[in-house]
Amino acid sequence: MPSIPFTLRQLEYFEAVAGEGSLAAAAERSRVSAAGLALAIDELERHLGVQLFVRRKGRGMTLTGEGSRMLAHARRVLSGAELLGAEASRAAGSLSGRLSVGCFSTLTPYFLPAILEHFGREHPDVQLDFVEADAASLDELLLRGRIDVALLYRVDVSPQLAFDPVRNYRPHVLVAADHRLAGRKGVRLAELADEPLIALDVNPTRTNTERIFHLLGLEPRVGHVSGNYELVRCLVGRGLGYAVMFQRASADRTYDGHDVRRLTLLDRVPPSLVGLARPAGAPRTARYAALFDMLVSTSGAREGRESIAASAPEVRAGRA
Repeated sequence: MPSIPFTLRQLEYFEAVAGEGSLAAAAERSRVSAAGLALAIDELERHLGVQLFVRRKGRGMTLTGEGSRMLAHARRVLSGAELLGAEASRAAGSLSGRLSVGCFSTLTPYFLPAILEHFGREHPDVQLDFVEADAASLDELLLRGRIDVALLYRVDVSPQLAFDPVRNYRPHVLVAADHRLAGRKGVRLAELADEPLIALDVNPTRTNTERIFHLLGLEPRVGHVSGNYELVRCLVGRGLGYAVMFQRASADRTYDGHDVRRLTLLDRVPPSLVGLARPAGAPRTARYAALFDMLVSTSGAREGRESIAASAPEVRAGRA
């Protein structure tokens, strides 16, 4: 068997420089000197016989075309090495090490507390780190290797990421407790189209809400717009309009002391699919599998969630 002309460490440095775009940032991330990192990259290029980066003084390092192709191979090799270690840990009957979890901002109150409670109790040797961000930032963090996994909605997930579904959420309507329809169990959006809509403007929630109206051939009359989930509930509670929501708060009382009512949306509209994302080609490590299994087993216990096995319309809704 021919000798391998590189080391795993060199591949780790290669991936770090590609992700950071500069030696200084990659050296800080890898906890080595910039000079040592540069030497490792030079040796890797020499052994592989290809130029991986274009070096521009004051402008960092940019992957060449061949470098981009080599990076995909390098990541597979590194993922395989991680899988070997994870499988060894699984064989020993324990999980340990660090797991960095990203979460889409509006999902954090509904998932992260359960992860801390259940996963932390079942796997005390796993160090959990959390990052809360928007979807675009989570995609970038995953591809740069800054986080291991991200919990987010399926829509617009980068093709460079693998996605494992966890749970479907169907949108519902929120109205004030004294609203004319508050005593009903369900409602069609056409019955509310002439009333002001309180729009939750967290990207891309508002777009997805407008998409639902478009699918139903309706035009919403937007009364107020807010990027704050609880403020939307407060405005609804004061009778200033209704809202189309995806996530469900456990209480019907708003922060400012008013009551709201959740009504089932009777229209046939697409659900939102929530799941775990990881870089394409990255293995389902023991830590990843344990987190996924925990989420699937615990998420069904909450009110208003659907099994991912349930049939869904062809058109998908997005993040909420």
